[in-house]
Amino acid sequence: MNFKITKIFADNQKALDDGFRYIVNSGGSRSSKTYSIVQLFVVLLLTRHQYKISCFRNLRIDCIDTVGEDFKDIIMGSIELQSKFIHNVKGAYWRCKANGSTIYFQGTEKIHKSLGQKNDIIFLNEISSFSQDVFNQLDQRTRDAIYIDYNPSKEFWIEKYRVNPAAIFLHSTYKNNPFLTEGIIAKLEGYNPFEVGCTYVENRKLMYNGELVSDVNQPPPHIENLKNGTADRYLYEVYCLGLGSEKPNRIFKDWETCTEEDFCGLEYTSYYGLDFGISAETAVVEVKYDGDRTFYVRQRLYKPSSKMGMPLAEYLLTQMSPPITGSDLIVCDSAKLAMVNELKYGGLKATPALKGPGSVAKNISNVQSINIVFTDTSLDLEEEYFTYSYKLDRYGLTTDEIDKSTKNHAINSLEYIISYLFSYLRIRFK
Repeated sequence: MNFKITKIFADNQKALDDGFRYIVNSGGSRSSKTYSIVQLFVVLLLTRHQYKISCFRNLRIDCIDTVGEDFKDIIMGSIELQSKFIHNVKGAYWRCKANGSTIYFQGTEKIHKSLGQKNDIIFLNEISSFSQDVFNQLDQRTRDAIYIDYNPSKEFWIEKYRVNPAAIFLHSTYKNNPFLTEGIIAKLEGYNPFEVGCTYVENRKLMYNGELVSDVNQPPPHIENLKNGTADRYLYEVYCLGLGSEKPNRIFKDWETCTEEDFCGLEYTSYYGLDFGISAETAVVEVKYDGDRTFYVRQRLYKPSSKMGMPLAEYLLTQMSPPITGSDLIVCDSAKLAMVNELKYGGLKATPALKGPGSVAKNISNVQSINIVFTDTSLDLEEEYFTYSYKLDRYGLTTDEIDKSTKNHAINSLEYIISYLFSYLRIRFK
């Protein structure tokens, strides 16, 4: 069995042999990180008895069409390997004939079907589309190791694992892949907005003349790339250099965090925002206002009402810790007035959010104008904060239209209560 391998294959194999549980491959585009991991899986399937590997993406069809196609390409590229595996197209798996070891290609859109399964290894491809809850559920059902890959963004929950002694982060770029065509290399290098050779990477940061590249420390420009219209710093840092860079179309930025203890110690009135969800998540956030410009936020609920086992009003009054009381103001999605009324009948002080022409843009503007500090336990709110974005147009420019593919349940509940308080408390900033 002969593979054309890169250094990334050897690095991933060594990480497994060294006993790391979380083997995280971050870096730029076309570095061979995904393909190298899949090559390693072929070796494991051939050499281990009744071994089970599952590969995941956010959608099953995407997993089959990407990771699954890489696996198929490896197998079909060798007559020897073709004779050793059986492919079940409908079940989206390949099984080694000699030892029963199997690799599956799955999606997380029906994750409940996967949570009853146990795996020896799982591979989470492009993990930036996974929630931390899904990750945790799969993690606790995996015996040996979890492979992960992604093109990094500036802030993402998996980055917290850099301090976990069971985790290893392997960084790679297109320069680690000697098999790329000149056309692909030219495409990636065309993103560079700076003169070749004048910048360098230090501690995962782009540097120039010993300091971070910034508005006041600008390297000389790459004249040809600027002339061709291909220069883009964000694309260059993320896809070419494999660095974390701020997503340019994010709606909210510069929020801060505090501990749960700090939040509970704040002696300000608590107000609540609520976004209804039946099969999607019902989200509740608790907000405290310091009387100046800062709102402190704690996520209190993030769960579909269909899974509560009782009416929502009863759940809020009896299952929350500490409970929401009948005197607490709850500002709710006004598009579902019948559900707002059910909360009222159930003994809660529920009121519809302020809606009308331009209210969505107004809600966003209100939140952008203040300081937000959220608790480090508000994991779903944090995830939405990082991903909630405007759509990009065909030229990659930010539009005023919200990208509806990103979750915003907790964000919406926050917007409802903040905008209501602007009116209710007559908040004005100079």
